[in-house]
Amino acid sequence: MPIEFSGIIVSFNQRHLLVYGPDADALGTPLFGPPVSLRPGYWLLARQDYLLPTATIDDIGQRFDAPECYAWIEARGDAFPRADAIGILPSGEKQSVFMKELDLAVIAAFAAPVGQAASLPGQVGNLSYVRVDLAIEARAVPDGYALAPIPLPSPIQLLSRALPSYRLAPGVFGAVGAAILNHLLARPERQLRLTFDDVDDMTASL
Repeated sequence: MPIEFSGIIVSFNQRHLLVYGPDADALGTPLFGPPVSLRPGYWLLARQDYLLPTATIDDIGQRFDAPECYAWIEARGDAFPRADAIGILPSGEKQSVFMKELDLAVIAAFAAPVGQAASLPGQVGNLSYVRVDLAIEARAVPDGYALAPIPLPSPIQLLSRALPSYRLAPGVFGAVGAAILNHLLARPERQLRLTFDDVDDMTASL
């Protein structure tokens, strides 16, 4: 089974955000959720697309279904190049490959509505997943920061390599919030922090 998480998926400039926290609805109209179904995807070299694993079978025949297979791939996938990786493409097309056919260094996060994604491994059907580019916790915290990088919550920490994660205070939604989100999406590797004074300066320049 995929990972079920209490958040919403919001479309933003042809990208998708995972938004959660007490003020999540203020950031935009949900495309779907809550909750949402999340899966990691690994780059499938031959198809130039991502494989979203539903199960793995190692060299001695041990099978690991999702979500256990996600941790197995992260910890041991490179050591078993001939292990079977069974899953789907984001389009929902079923696919089975050897582990060596995946570039495990290239990982992305994908989401679908829980009601459509709650199928057993191998029974995903024609469900399509959307790629998620950024995780935002919409919450006000009295630490002086309007924006701060944070770890992903424990249920989805496995997606940390795929999903930059920030806390954004509700007071900076709107035009300034949109400018901040555009910046984060353009430079996902940068650990950006902004105080409320920084936000005030940005507001004055708009």
